[in-house]
Amino acid sequence: MKLSTLLPAACLAGFVVSAHAAGIPPEALKGKMKPGLYEYKVDMNMDMSGMPPNMPPGMGKQSHTFEHCVTEDDIHRGEMGKGSQSMPKECDIQDFQMSGNTASYKMACTGAHKMNADTKMTFGGDGYTMDMKMQSNESGHPMNMSQHIVATYKGACTAGAPTKK
Repeated sequence: MKLSTLLPAACLAGFVVSAHAAGIPPEALKGKMKPGLYEYKVDMNMDMSGMPPNMPPGMGKQSHTFEHCVTEDDIHRGEMGKGSQSMPKECDIQDFQMSGNTASYKMACTGAHKMNADTKMTFGGDGYTMDMKMQSNESGHPMNMSQHIVATYKGACTAGAPTKK
């Protein structure tokens, strides 16, 4: 299996934090975040035990940290993550629930990269945590991925801070 086949599924699961694009009503998240610079710590674990032995290295556990400036408009649109890319049209959000400061939903994708994911986000005074568990089957090979994101408010956005393009 080629790396190019796995990357779309992994990336899709990786940064689906665009609530509006995902069909989550932005008003459900209103007041849960404030505009400013956030640091995102992302820990991913991909279990590809069913994959062929010739897989490229570095596809198991991965950690990334980056900063992103979230604007008032981003929050209004429900776009709090890096890039906030549009949800692919073959993916649907199901069973969205908001209880207090915790949102949960399921995502189901059809098409070339079939996938199911369960996501839970908990908002706090200085950011949020997000946990996602994804299951997919790429060309007959099962793949499971878990992701934990901690987004922490760092202060006001400054000139040159990374923003959505």
